[in-house]
Amino acid sequence: MNVPSRLVELCKVADARLGGALARRAQEGPRRVLPDDVHDVLVVRLWGLGNLTLLAPQLAANAQRRVRLLTLACNAPFARAHLPPVELLTVPAPYAPGFVAEVLRVARALHLERPDVVVDLEQFLRLPLWLARRGGAPCVGLDTPGQGRAALLDIPVAYDPTRHVADTFAALFAAAGLDTARGPGALRVPSDAGGRLVRALRLDGRPLVLLHPGSGDHFPGRRWPPERYGRLAHVLAHAHDARVLVTGSPRERALVRAVVAESSGCAEDLAGRLAAHELVALLARADLLVTNDTGPLHMADAVGTRAVALYGPNTPHRYGPRLPGSVGLFADLPCSPCLDDRSAKHSSCRHFACMDALDVPLVARACARVLDDRRTTRDACAARAQLPSPRGPDAAASDASPAGGRRAVVG
Repeated sequence: MNVPSRLVELCKVADARLGGALARRAQEGPRRVLPDDVHDVLVVRLWGLGNLTLLAPQLAANAQRRVRLLTLACNAPFARAHLPPVELLTVPAPYAPGFVAEVLRVARALHLERPDVVVDLEQFLRLPLWLARRGGAPCVGLDTPGQGRAALLDIPVAYDPTRHVADTFAALFAAAGLDTARGPGALRVPSDAGGRLVRALRLDGRPLVLLHPGSGDHFPGRRWPPERYGRLAHVLAHAHDARVLVTGSPRERALVRAVVAESSGCAEDLAGRLAAHELVALLARADLLVTNDTGPLHMADAVGTRAVALYGPNTPHRYGPRLPGSVGLFADLPCSPCLDDRSAKHSSCRHFACMDALDVPLVARACARVLDDRRTTRDACAARAQLPSPRGPDAAASDASPAGGRRAVVG
């Protein structure tokens, strides 16, 4: 486990101890009730660009309201570039300098401008919920078994381990009396970002495959082995004439280099070279993403790019791709999934047999199905573009747009 992962685990321990004490004190107060009309909403979701992506449809459905989003400061550039317009309240990570001062600033802001309702999207954390309560508004959130959150909630929503996280977010918004949306949302993609990437990466007409071998700072056991990603890159490059690019954060450079080294020269290293908005633009142009259970999967869903996603410690039933044609692979071992909200997503496993059970031929076959279907669709569009249209040649060209029905929104 790397240093950032250890810090995340320490934050969860601190939240359990301090947040638990604050929750016990909250039991003394009366429950607050929802107002008849909700105009001002505070949404709380600290960690995870993937979770913010899954939240996008609910934010869009409530565009007529004032919506404030409390999240980590590191998420702010992504939220401004890609989410529906919201007001951001940010705090640094709990282990970062200035955390306490920023928390106090947010608490003052909520006291001065009290929201009508708080929608807490955290599954097990208590401290963000306690902070949000300081404004005096009723709080809606998950009553996750074993996490002691019920005392902090005015309107608890029962935790359902069989429900996809996106549907869980929708259920929380519904409980708060807000509008809801179903299905993958659309991320805004800056109109000039795609063109810059095409020029910088010299993208050509070959199938474009992205591999994302990282998993953020939380539990590296979610990662498929880098040598298997490397062998997969070799297979895809030779069997499908694919251009294979490997993406990752600056902290994942060593991981990406290991993948590229195992690819026999068939993969290219993009670790640390893409800002979040550039990654979204690249995903919108890709034919396929292969990734672990991590944020870029949900971004791919939101821009209409199919994915082959690999699961073990988590399950695709909760975090899987939702775009038709995408694939979630899961070995379903007796010990899996071991990352569960009811245990604060803590796992002591160090063997990762669930990820090892997914071999390269299995993943390659799933990739082949997606790429073959993509090629068939593209060929059909090209053939359709050659047919005369009753609305004229310009209409025929519009019908055969290479976007292929993707839900990328140009902003």
